[in-house]
Amino acid sequence: MRSQKIRLAILGLWLGAMAFFSFVVAPSAFAVLRQQQLAGALVSQTLGALEIIGIIIGALLIAILVISRDRDRVFLYELIALALMTASMLVSRFVVSGRMHELRVSLGEIAQLAANDPARVEFDRLHQYSVWLMGFDILGAIALIVYLARRNA
Repeated sequence: MRSQKIRLAILGLWLGAMAFFSFVVAPSAFAVLRQQQLAGALVSQTLGALEIIGIIIGALLIAILVISRDRDRVFLYELIALALMTASMLVSRFVVSGRMHELRVSLGEIAQLAANDPARVEFDRLHQYSVWLMGFDILGAIALIVYLARRNA
């Protein structure tokens, strides 16, 4: 029971960080900074930190779950959800964000490229993948929080 409360608190922290980045930091950077390249650099740096935090938190949550005595019928579902969420952060960090960074460095101002430029198309596609991966983790965190909160009630 105590393990559930700890996992619930950590999930709340993770969800809060993802939501703050997605709904406050990223939109504010592009609204306030005049140069999109600067806004992109700020968002990229912040996202990189959030991805590392997500990987660490995901691994921590998995470890707490595995060493806990909460081995009921839904243990496996929670373990799978946490593993998928952590894998999502790993893919975001080391595949998607990595390639987006390479494109930014090699191309400079992405916004200056034509919408049909192959590099711009690839960047936009990678950005969409990044949004989907973060969305998956946000929804996963919400589902696990609801589940753990109901179990603790």
